[in-house]
Amino acid sequence: MVVRVEDNGTFHGYKKDPYHVLWIENYVGKTRMKVAYKVKSLLHYEQSAFQEISVVETKGFGRMLVLDGIPQVSTNEGFIYNEMISHIPIVTHPDPKNVGMIGGGDCGHAREAMKYKSIEKIDVVEIDERVTSVCRKWLTPEEDFKSDKQFQMIHQDGYEWIQKQKNSYDVLMIDRPDPVGPGKKLFSSDFYQYVYDALSEDGVVTFQSGSPFYNESILKKTRYKLKKLFPIVRTYILTIPLFPCGIWSFTMASKKPDPLEADLTKLMDKDTNYINPEIFTSSFTLPNYIRNML
Repeated sequence: MVVRVEDNGTFHGYKKDPYHVLWIENYVGKTRMKVAYKVKSLLHYEQSAFQEISVVETKGFGRMLVLDGIPQVSTNEGFIYNEMISHIPIVTHPDPKNVGMIGGGDCGHAREAMKYKSIEKIDVVEIDERVTSVCRKWLTPEEDFKSDKQFQMIHQDGYEWIQKQKNSYDVLMIDRPDPVGPGKKLFSSDFYQYVYDALSEDGVVTFQSGSPFYNESILKKTRYKLKKLFPIVRTYILTIPLFPCGIWSFTMASKKPDPLEADLTKLMDKDTNYINPEIFTSSFTLPNYIRNML
């Protein structure tokens, strides 16, 4: 099979095999492994002010958003990440009204938050406006957000934005990138303090905290810094088929409510594809190798 795509040889992370089929290659240095995704067609490519943005139609994962050559989310399995970063902190809080999100320009987690009609405000902060525009065209229909009065898109550096949000949010979701380049700021001690200050007196926050298999230092440092500020810190795990090694983690920090005591009757899971009350609870049960690491 020959996939014909516009290819001038400049796409970072893309490679054609001898049969002229295009693949996305993702190399993970820590594990010395390379994952390749078979591409049917290249739908979009551009270099924004911040990063290289691509959308591809893949053989196994459907449409996929790729930033700087690294797959971020796909239509076939993106619901897993989006449901787990959003429903768990929302249900943990006793009565969330104001919800904020840093990162995730595709707004998948915002769609999940919109299922909770008692939420009055959903703010999504994305540094790159082009990511939002591209996702609106290829991944997330604009009509999903046009009529929703809860939703607001903010194009700003999340590190700068959070410093001005004192006691503003009941729930925060930090969908941060890897700690390289501009993303490093979102792993600093100052950032964790800004997040703490931005939460209400019973606020909760969930951080993307990497793979417990090959991002051990990210997970351990995240927990260490959060425990300096919050009385309750809990890591939960999930499986992301798109990501190398599959297993991934989020770490929740809370000023008061404990996710292990959450009222699961509030969980809006009638049209979810991954999360349910059993998954909510069991995701906090960690394998021994993760317990020992932490």
